Amino acid sequence: VNAAPKVGPDGVPDRAFEGFGTIEAQNQEKPLVPLMPERGILKESWLNVEIGDARRVEVRVVITKRNIGIGAEFDKSGEVMRDRVPLAEVTDISQLDGAIVLQTDPEGYSSGREYRIFTTEGEWLSLIEKNVAMEHSRVNSKLKMVRQKLRGYYNSRPYQWFLSTTIVVNFFLVVFESQIQPLPKNDPFCIADPNHERCGNVYEDLQTFDILFTAFFALELALNMYVHWFFAFIKNPWNDFDFCIVMVSLVNSADIEGLEYLSGARAFRIFRLAGKFESLRRIVSALGSSILPMANAFLIGGIFLLILAVLGTEFFKKRDETNFGTMFRTVYSLWLMIAFGNWENDLPVLREDDTVDTGVLIYLIVVVVVLLWVALQVVLAVLLDNFIAATAHEDNIVRKGDLLEANAQNLNTGGLEPLLMEMLKLFDTSEQLGRGIKKLFHHIDYNDTNSINFEKMHQGLKKLQTTPQIIVSREDWKILIGDGANCNENGEMDIAHFEFMMRSQVKSYVQRNLTDIAAMHEEEIEQHIILTALRLLLMLDPSTRMETLMVKVTELSQDVAGVRIKLMQAVKRIETAAVAVLKATTGGIDNPPTLMANEQPERANQASVGQLSSVNLPRIPN
Repeated sequence: VNAAPKVGPDGVPDRAFEGFGTIEAQNQEKPLVPLMPERGILKESWLNVEIGDARRVEVRVVITKRNIGIGAEFDKSGEVMRDRVPLAEVTDISQLDGAIVLQTDPEGYSSGREYRIFTTEGEWLSLIEKNVAMEHSRVNSKLKMVRQKLRGYYNSRPYQWFLSTTIVVNFFLVVFESQIQPLPKNDPFCIADPNHERCGNVYEDLQTFDILFTAFFALELALNMYVHWFFAFIKNPWNDFDFCIVMVSLVNSADIEGLEYLSGARAFRIFRLAGKFESLRRIVSALGSSILPMANAFLIGGIFLLILAVLGTEFFKKRDETNFGTMFRTVYSLWLMIAFGNWENDLPVLREDDTVDTGVLIYLIVVVVVLLWVALQVVLAVLLDNFIAATAHEDNIVRKGDLLEANAQNLNTGGLEPLLMEMLKLFDTSEQLGRGIKKLFHHIDYNDTNSINFEKMHQGLKKLQTTPQIIVSREDWKILIGDGANCNENGEMDIAHFEFMMRSQVKSYVQRNLTDIAAMHEEEIEQHIILTALRLLLMLDPSTRMETLMVKVTELSQDVAGVRIKLMQAVKRIETAAVAVLKATTGGIDNPPTLMANEQPERANQASVGQLSSVNLPRIPN
């Protein structure tokens, strides 16, 4: 579905345009080069588009409520997005020479680019104007500003500490109420003994506190839903848990007959602290992730229990009908034996005459071995193994956060850390990395000049789907071009310079990560030494010098080729002038020297010079 590969200056097809950045990223949740929207499309068509000073190309254009998606020129499937125009950043809309001209905010996502969409359909203009107005009203609405300010207050540390304290106080009040079991004054027990500790004003006071806490947590839930609505709220499992607890508390406050038992659900509110404190959250998350594997092991143990219960019922139902008369009675008897080590029934192992009941003894040994020594231990082992694995996973998340924080503190890096991290995930081999770098170059070079300057780099990297967004500064650009050593005299990088820069950045990024990780494992001496050794190997790798030499050789070969072409043109001009002089002075030559197309230029030149040297040229007047 893609167009034929673009031919480079050397005549070799440029395979980097195939798929336009989607081959390596097709299995990624969010590819670096964004894709065109698939949902919420209001209108789409293939139109001629000009982006900034780029040439006019026919691409797929899609408009949604919030964006205009412009497809990539060399992806005829229309799936890859070359550029995206947020409608909230459109500052002016006009029509000029049959095109809809969009001006964008210089400080926004599109960096002030001008977009010209050529179409004769009036519906495109009306649709763009309508959605731009809606986006401006949405972004600049007072409700959104209030929501952002409230979100800052809600997520602040003082408010979270206040909320955690309130949860703890409410929990201990619930425990206190469960301990004393207060009664209302009109209860017969309180009428008979009004001075008892369970009577008096305790019941009314606790009911008042319960109503106040329920109202507070309901308002807090409403505030949380408002400042984080919608996906940010429902994707947090602690918010879903809190929603269920608050709903149960509201139902319990209504005093509905038959639902009094729901009051005990208030005690579960203490688990909300796990969402506020990192250590508690990690433990609860590890336990939660261990439940399903443990349930599978517990199912196997339950199957063994039922098998032994069926055998026990068949063997002993006539001898002890009370404990083994039915399967459920046998299950209960075995459960007591497993939980409390209690074998109190009418089936003693030792008879009154001190003889051993072999059948009961064998059955008891099988129960102990299968249920206590095997099944129960398997359940505990699975629980412990998954708990440790989940804890290690949480530790890895924390370590990753520490590594990202360490990367953020690194100075003079070029500012490409988010991009480099994603690239290391996408590419396995050096060949794949090279192809990906070329695709990235073509994506940034939006006007196809085969060069990238600071403005293109700043605008293009901002449009990649990285977290966080990449904003290249002037200082970063100086680092990337090596203070002018890795660019031409105009401060621009061609594709060779760009690939050398990206490979150097990837290598430096890996070296910095090895240094940071080695510092994190400083107490683990083996890992620290291994990581330090890898870092030294990368530092001493001669390939960097070879890469620099290859870039210089490429530049030199290009210069030599340019000089050679100029020399050939000069020789041809001299030859033409000499032939003209001969014709003018001698009246013509039977076989004037000419450059034969089927001969090599050097041989043709030698022939021409030889023929010219054999002619006696007269003196030409000044």
